[in-house]
Amino acid sequence: MDGAEMILSYLQAHPQSAELINRGYQNVVAFRLPDQVIFPQQAALFPDDRLNAFRLDDGFIRHHRRLVQWLAELINPDEPTTPAAIWLTLSHVTATGVLFIEVSFE
Repeated sequence: MDGAEMILSYLQAHPQSAELINRGYQNVVAFRLPDQVIFPQQAALFPDDRLNAFRLDDGFIRHHRRLVQWLAELINPDEPTTPAAIWLTLSHVTATGVLFIEVSFE
């Protein structure tokens, strides 16, 4: 399981652990997760006080349809869409003890 799949699967399976953040964009969903939640390779995925933004590989949308549908419904419950591409932005906000996760659809 790659890092993106692991993080997004965790968020889907443990909605009580994360707080949704309203970013005000029509193609974005973001989450706050306590930094006590530990993921493998956490330091590389969630750099301290910096952003780690990357495009998910093209196969992610095809291979993880349930995750993509769940995210689409969070972004726009009335008209969920399938994106052409997905970007993931991660950060460890040390001052607040939060892991920041943002998913952007293109």
